[in-house]
Amino acid sequence: PDVRNHVSELLRWVGLGERLAAKPPTLSGGEQQRVAIARAVINRPDLLLADEPTGNVDDNIGVRLIHLFEELNRMGTTVVIATHNFGLVDRFRYPRLDLEDGALKLIRTPSPPC
Repeated sequence: PDVRNHVSELLRWVGLGERLAAKPPTLSGGEQQRVAIARAVINRPDLLLADEPTGNVDDNIGVRLIHLFEELNRMGTTVVIATHNFGLVDRFRYPRLDLEDGALKLIRTPSPPC
């Protein structure tokens, strides 16, 4: 029962609370991606590598996912996100590394808008 509660809670976090009983073929690509994120974080890993986690979701769900990653980070998980969605990432106060001409460059992330 405890695992089921965690699954339900995580699916709500990623905007899929009403799809708990849905079979994989009935889910869209973005929904399948969010299920994969929930599966990846349920055991609170030490390291989470997220490759384009917001690529197939709308802006509201993207923000929810970043907040989920923030919560995991507060609990001790190191979170590394690869994305092209700089508009979303720049809303948060975390270090940003850009890959330019094969080299990593530290970018100071602007403060979120007030």
